[in-house]
Amino acid sequence: MGSRRHLNAFLEMPATLPPIAWIEIIQPKLEHETSVMTCVSKADNVHERIKEAILIPLTILIIGINVSILFLVVMDKRFHNPKVAFISTLGVADLLVGVVSVGTLLTRANEKNYDTCLIRIGFTISTCVASILSLMCIALERFIAITYSLNYKSVVSKNRVIGTITAVWVLSMVVGFLPLVGWRNEHYFQYCSYLYVLPPNYIISITVVGAILPFSIMFVIYIKLYRNARFHIKRIEALENIMVVESTRRNMGILRLSSRSWRSLKTMIYVFGCVLVTWSPFFIATFVQITVGQDMCVLKDIVGTHLLVLGFSNSFLNPLIYVLRTKDFQEKVKERFERCKLCAVYSPDNNNE
Repeated sequence: MGSRRHLNAFLEMPATLPPIAWIEIIQPKLEHETSVMTCVSKADNVHERIKEAILIPLTILIIGINVSILFLVVMDKRFHNPKVAFISTLGVADLLVGVVSVGTLLTRANEKNYDTCLIRIGFTISTCVASILSLMCIALERFIAITYSLNYKSVVSKNRVIGTITAVWVLSMVVGFLPLVGWRNEHYFQYCSYLYVLPPNYIISITVVGAILPFSIMFVIYIKLYRNARFHIKRIEALENIMVVESTRRNMGILRLSSRSWRSLKTMIYVFGCVLVTWSPFFIATFVQITVGQDMCVLKDIVGTHLLVLGFSNSFLNPLIYVLRTKDFQEKVKERFERCKLCAVYSPDNNNE
């Protein structure tokens, strides 16, 4: 359509005009159409400045809380089990998200070389995908623990846990660094932002593998567990209606689980809701921009800055939820604080006084 308009404009021009006049008439139309079809932004834009202001304190929080959680896991043997192994993998992934954020702050999305840009983007994608896949593994582990509790130890063996964690990281690294080995755009304008440096078909592929598929699996798992819970609750209520004592309900528990397991399940549901709230806007806006909004340059900037930072915040909220919802973590944190207080009370300076 654009070429036909240019041809009509060319045919409608008077034949007496010199060639230089024809160029002056046609060139503005070509430049206007090119500017509409191509989004070109600079690294020093208002969205990047806002992202930097928010990312500095967020990065400190992400690194601080994840290092603390991983330290507690390593130091306490109570946490050396398959469930916490997947939580630790999530903690490592979230910690690396904070480390990648440091790189983002240092470079200010202004890498001079395209390969250097793709290395940082690759680490960013890999750590975020690893975080989401770790959440999926935690959901699968809880599903097995609740549904097949009698066979749990045989199904969730040490070797299978190690193999699953390894597969998560290998898949995440492969997905993240595909652009570095060839799946990339032809041009680089020295603005290293997500939608500006990655081809649309690659973005759609990693959205499916790293977000839609894991989210769907987690959703199905939690829906199935909820339905099973409702089924057993109705059975328990039916037994109560025929004069079964109340203690029977407490002994059976929802889904015939201990209150500890049920609390763990609710914690995972909170984590799943958190990841949906923080990452869904990013993936939805990315899909909209690629499919119907190629000319929406503002949306392109927002996805790579504000919505990306919102997704990064999930790496701070994940460990925070575990600390607030998991009794073992709460007890360990309280124990550490009490030790710190005792150290402060019995320090040499206080004794001298």
